[in-house]
Amino acid sequence: MFLQNISKFISNYRYEQATVESLTTVKAAFLDFFGVTYRGMSEEAPSIALNTIEEILPKRNSNLTASIIGQNFKTDILSAAFVNGIAAHVLELDDGHRGAQLHLGAVIFSTALAISEAYDLTGREFLEGVIVGYEVGILLGQLVNPKHRNKGFHTTGTIGTFIAGVVASKLLKLDEKQTLNALGLCGTQAAGLLESDHGGSMGKVLHVGKASYNGILSAFLARNGFTGSGTIFDGDEGFLKTMVLDNTNHDIDEFSFENALKNIGKVRVRDIYFKKYPFCRHLHSSIDTALKLKASIGDEYNHIQNVAVKTYEIAAEHNNFHPKNLEELKQSLPYAVAISLVVGEVSVDKINQLIEFGLLENYSTVDDVNAIKNIVNGMIILSDDKLNELYPSKRPSNVIIKLDDVFRNGIFQNITFLPKGDFENPLQLRELIDKFKGLNPHYDIKNLTVIDSLEDYNMKYVVRKLKG
Repeated sequence: MFLQNISKFISNYRYEQATVESLTTVKAAFLDFFGVTYRGMSEEAPSIALNTIEEILPKRNSNLTASIIGQNFKTDILSAAFVNGIAAHVLELDDGHRGAQLHLGAVIFSTALAISEAYDLTGREFLEGVIVGYEVGILLGQLVNPKHRNKGFHTTGTIGTFIAGVVASKLLKLDEKQTLNALGLCGTQAAGLLESDHGGSMGKVLHVGKASYNGILSAFLARNGFTGSGTIFDGDEGFLKTMVLDNTNHDIDEFSFENALKNIGKVRVRDIYFKKYPFCRHLHSSIDTALKLKASIGDEYNHIQNVAVKTYEIAAEHNNFHPKNLEELKQSLPYAVAISLVVGEVSVDKINQLIEFGLLENYSTVDDVNAIKNIVNGMIILSDDKLNELYPSKRPSNVIIKLDDVFRNGIFQNITFLPKGDFENPLQLRELIDKFKGLNPHYDIKNLTVIDSLEDYNMKYVVRKLKG
């Protein structure tokens, strides 16, 4: 059974097997997660989630409590992971993996931090759980995509549930049989539909919170003897045949489970990407390209007659020209490009300011907002066959702007093949710290030094240091 081999890897994995490269990457990812989540906790969705949890769950005294990031109180493990997961994803700034087509850190760290703090695990144990989460998550995501995503599933919610179960099983020290049961229970709870994403709702961030919640619940149930199906992933009515494949009678043969299993423990965690802009990752190449063009035309954006964006199909499908709320805006390719060309800054604070100035309204008195809307009205989005052939190994975008005769009457264009933050075009550690400071200008950055030597501390101490 496929999951049985995965379970064996999880239960047998030890910190000493981790490469220096993997440890360096996951520490950077932890820093990034904490900064994004700390700021994200001030957004509306995690606030609603936290208030809802407090409303429906009775107050209970327990020694097993975990922190809500950015808040001065603790709650139960499930609630902490649920709310932190939502906050980690709400800004659209959390890490991910190009081939696996999912966000990993938001699920992994929300799960790992809640359990590790509650049980005061060592930093080494915490890192073990984090690394197996990335390893198995990337492996499963690459195995099921792009077919899974093309059927309308949000991999962060579906495979994310397995990931949370992996992390929780490792940190709770489940044996191989218990881990298999936990993953079986994860599989029957794995959920997440992309319509939540494209519909401009908070459902997309709910996927992360529920993935963490369900993964932890599954591991605790399995530890106490609750059984799950060991064939939930590759069985006749399991995950692959119902949620990935089109022809359940034959397509299962195309999956080389043997080759996939050979890669367990060899997945390059370094290949995750870090996000620079608070927009869907599929829009980042277009943003990078537009910012290059912005550097050429400066503040002469009012002379732009029209814009054409040629990109791969999935990115081109993000062609919402009339976003009605912040969630829809983050998925709007036309607005992402126009904001880049006009403002030249694509940050959470700048986006919030533009919304305050009427970006999502029918009328505004602010020149920048009206310039953005004018560019959007003169924009076309095209799916380019040649660029589509490069996906998913690359995420290319070619932006072409036509200027009027007052400003050189010229055509400017540029292309980006891989957005900033991918392994081949990385964000350096100093840039991640700058991102952290930009999101949390009042946070004492010196508190983050504890992450450098995470192995030397217990996790309750680590959380206290991070909380200042």
